Amino acid sequence: MRILSWNVRGLGKIERNLIGSIWGGRYNDWVSIPARGRSGGVVMIWNTKCVSVVESVIGEFSVSIKIKGFDGNDRWLSGVYGPNSARERRLFWEELAGLFSLCGRRWCLGGDFNVVRFASEKSNGGRATRSMHDFNDFIRETSLCDPNLHGAEFTWSNLRENAIWCRLDRFMFSTDWEVLFPNTRQLALTRVTSDHCPILLDTISVKWGPTPFRFENMWLEHPSFKENFRNWWLTSDSSGWEGFRFMRKLNSLKLKLKTWSKETFGEVGKEKKEIEITIRNWMRKTGMKVFALSKEGRGKI
Repeated sequence: MRILSWNVRGLGKIERNLIGSIWGGRYNDWVSIPARGRSGGVVMIWNTKCVSVVESVIGEFSVSIKIKGFDGNDRWLSGVYGPNSARERRLFWEELAGLFSLCGRRWCLGGDFNVVRFASEKSNGGRATRSMHDFNDFIRETSLCDPNLHGAEFTWSNLRENAIWCRLDRFMFSTDWEVLFPNTRQLALTRVTSDHCPILLDTISVKWGPTPFRFENMWLEHPSFKENFRNWWLTSDSSGWEGFRFMRKLNSLKLKLKTWSKETFGEVGKEKKEIEITIRNWMRKTGMKVFALSKEGRGKI
């Protein structure tokens, strides 16, 4: 199972057309709470062909769904958006404590908590605050696992000249969730269009064979591609019934495309990874870190 959390602005009113533009295809469903002005709001979307949701709970600061597991073990997933005011934060922790009582055995929650756990999770450091103490008290009392974040040190920036960076976004889960998914990994993806980066929680540990073949659009822009493609298709042939011959021609074409692409464009995948590493190193040196549940106004997925 893969769960994406991304805090973005400006989704507006949640309706089926909007959900379709975010998550293509007919097989989706969702639950949400509306934004309040320019903040708050949570929408949780899932693929109905892969996930069977049997119950949902909508709170003031969270949306939760109960997922029917194929192994017979139900589990809960909550998307949260933490408030900024001290009074609302007290209500926020009370709401999460209530969710723990409901979902605690197999529970995962993620989103923008709008507070860090430690001073080291802020680029400008500072002293421990009451909100930080409350956050750590909640984690200690619920025994939730707060896994390491791979790919970035911080998840949010104010994007100003003298920028501040914080880790406001994270996934956490109960011990029984960890038993169900012992290889869960939390990864910060590259930040685009938002002051937060998307965070991916990946529970998949099995590699199902080689990476599938993908057609690259850049091939079409090369002046010799169409002529080469025509020649490759016409010159590759084999004996046997039509279906078998067709599959053999496709396999031959795939191999020739891979060879031609490598000779013409180089190791594209390797070069892409090297560029991503260069960008991340530059971000670390300059203080810009890669940046996490999608929403209405500003929220979660």
